[in-house]
Amino acid sequence: MSKKRIKLGLALGAGAARGLIHIGVLKVLHKHGIKPHYIAGTSMGSVIGAAYAAGNSPEDLEKIATTTDWKKIIDFTIPKSGILKGDLVEKRINEIVKGKEFKDLDIKFGAVSYNLTKRERVVFTEGNLARALRASISIPGVFTPPIINGDRYIDGVVTDPTPFDVVQDMGADVVIAVDLYNKEKRVKAPKVKKGSFFEDLRQEFVVVELLNIKNYLFPERWPRLIRKILYWLFDKILYPAKVLRILSGKQVPDITQIMNSSIEILSNSYANERMKHADIDFKIAPKIKDIDWADFDQAEKFIKIGERAMKKEIPRLKKKLKLV
Repeated sequence: MSKKRIKLGLALGAGAARGLIHIGVLKVLHKHGIKPHYIAGTSMGSVIGAAYAAGNSPEDLEKIATTTDWKKIIDFTIPKSGILKGDLVEKRINEIVKGKEFKDLDIKFGAVSYNLTKRERVVFTEGNLARALRASISIPGVFTPPIINGDRYIDGVVTDPTPFDVVQDMGADVVIAVDLYNKEKRVKAPKVKKGSFFEDLRQEFVVVELLNIKNYLFPERWPRLIRKILYWLFDKILYPAKVLRILSGKQVPDITQIMNSSIEILSNSYANERMKHADIDFKIAPKIKDIDWADFDQAEKFIKIGERAMKKEIPRLKKKLKLV
């Protein structure tokens, strides 16, 4: 009589740039020949989990994280429900998951999002993968909520920051939950540092706002030659003399940073409370210092943090999975 195979589930939590820690966790598991049977992710955790389930190695993911020019996936819109449309992000995600749908993945996978229309948690497990991931990462105030089958969706962090329950429901016998919320960590709004993602975001916001102003003043229905002359006048005369003075100190709308800070605080408390009472075999809680959720340029540091946190649990994990 054959032994029952122990099924491993991996829950990858939300955390924006901190989600790059998941790559380090996967690197260590991969190195020891341990592959999960189920993966569930929220927000950035869903993107990393889906990319791995789509056939990317942890080394592939590390290369993507350290070489991506984040400025190139910024697409501003008029700030109504978000400052970013998210189309470029979705396109990039689709490239990372190799254009696959859920049914094409190597590992059973679920992406957590929140249906804003019906006010309920949703776990995507079928259909368009890139679209589901776009829904899962739609941070309120940053991304315009995508519409899927008539319903609007936002980041799953508001309902399930670390989706250990999802992999349990999938059938996992042993669960690894990577929790990126540290209760000792004091949550603060991100500081805008020179060269940081938020500084890049601010600069791009100014550039796009100028373009919107030009398009508003000189609509496309006007003759091309006239528009070209007016554009030249705008850039050479009005831009440096007046517009630059007005916009030079402009930042991404305050509401965006306020909403993110608020969601961060609420998610931090909610995640810690859920994890405290969760019946989970392995709670991976990396110690994160001096780098924050907006520091996408610190990918290598985040990945190293993930590696260190997972290495500590490998001996016990192998014993639990009966690999030793």
